[in-house]
Amino acid sequence: MTSYKWKQCYIQALMITYLLFILTGCAGNKVQTKPYSPDKISHYSQLTSYDEATNLNNHVFYINAGETIPLKLSMETDFMDFKQDQVEIIAKQKLYFLIEMPEKLSTNELTKLNSLTAGSFSQMSSEQKAAFLKNYMLSISKDAIHWAPLFGSKAYREVLDFKEGLFSFAILVNTADGLNASLDIRTVK
Repeated sequence: MTSYKWKQCYIQALMITYLLFILTGCAGNKVQTKPYSPDKISHYSQLTSYDEATNLNNHVFYINAGETIPLKLSMETDFMDFKQDQVEIIAKQKLYFLIEMPEKLSTNELTKLNSLTAGSFSQMSSEQKAAFLKNYMLSISKDAIHWAPLFGSKAYREVLDFKEGLFSFAILVNTADGLNASLDIRTVK
């Protein structure tokens, strides 16, 4: 697999994992204050221009307000499946993402990283998730100074300025529309 593809897989896996946990009540880490120099901050579109030797550890990528990130959705249960090839996530403000990972990855570590999906991550035990996140972390910021780690709901709630998150999935039945479903995710200030 090319370097770009494994970097893309890594970023996507962490973004998906981040989205899975952003609205949950995971207790955790405090906000970290770490300013970064402009040479360590790049627009996320620059990822494709980096070569294999580029070390992304402690590098910051940002997305501007109004820009989109493609998101693939799937649900596989015993009773129902759905797949959506692509939904666009639209940023409402400039957001920064900090990548923290080991300096040099072994072939085995790289292979594990390449095969990581949101589904395989969700099937890990708590201990396996903790071990993975000890080495690979994604943090978020609105100012590239104050950072909230992935598993720190109190921290990212503070950094992103919301109190709690609401998640609901509903199957609706009525005579006007028949059978339909809805998924609603919101933050509460």
